[in-house]
Parts: sequence; structure tokens; C-alpha cells
Amino acid sequence: MEGHVTGFGSPEWARTHPAATSTAPAVLAILRAGATCVGRTVMDEMAYSINGENIHYGTPTNPCAPDRVPGGSSSGSAVAVGAGLVDFSLGTDTGGSVRVPASYCGIFGFRPSHDVISTSGVIPLAQSFDTVGKQKVSR
Repeated sequence: MEGHVTGFGSPEWARTHPAATSTAPAVLAILRAGATCVGRTVMDEMAYSINGENIHYGTPTNPCAPDRVPGGSSSGSAVAVGAGLVDFSLGTDTGGSVRVPASYCGIFGFRPSHDVISTSGVIPLAQSFDTVGKQKVSR
């Protein structure tokens, strides 16, 4: 998001990278459709795990099972939805990073087909697999 540093779950990454000069098209699209951004969440450091743990910022608490991991690198966004703090969230999904935490937190996680939603402005992990996904309550 323009004016914000995307920390990639790492204080070192955040320290060594500048604030964004533009907002990713996927985020702009939902803002223009009437969504309001209420925050940004914690993720696995550099998307390196499927557990959702972050030793630097703390692990988001799984709202369905507080004694268990929230799952996936998009764990913070799934926890925010599962805890009822937001109606939906966006995250990146390369190998399950939206879908796994959604399943752990009792919500719906959707990974669209590759290239349906622009990944421009997203920190790449594996560009031939990266997608922007959505998490929401499964009602």
C-alpha cells in the first residue's frame, strides 16, 4: 500500500526496504469497490512456513483453537477474519498460504486461478504459482 513498508514478516526486511510508492492493483480494486482497509496483519517471516508462526512479531492466536498454530504465511489475515475483526481479508497463496490458515481458523479461503487477479505489487515468492487470494467467513 502506498506510503507503507511491506515488512514481509521480517524486521530486517522492513528496515532495508522503502515504503511503497503505489498501491497494488488487487488492493485498489477492492478499495474502489467500497471496501475499507482497517489494518495490515502479521505473517510468517518471508512466507517460509505453513505454520503461521513469527518469532519477531508474535504468532497470531488461532480463534478456533488458541493452543494451536493458525497455519500458513497469511495467518494474520485468517485470524482477523476468524476472530470477527473484519469481514474478509486478502493474502497471497503460492502453495496454500491462504487456504491452510483459513481451514485452521474455521473460515473460507479462496485461491483463484493463476493470473486472474493481478499480482503486481506483491512480493514474489514463486511467480509461476503466486496468486492473490481471499479469506472470509463461510456463511
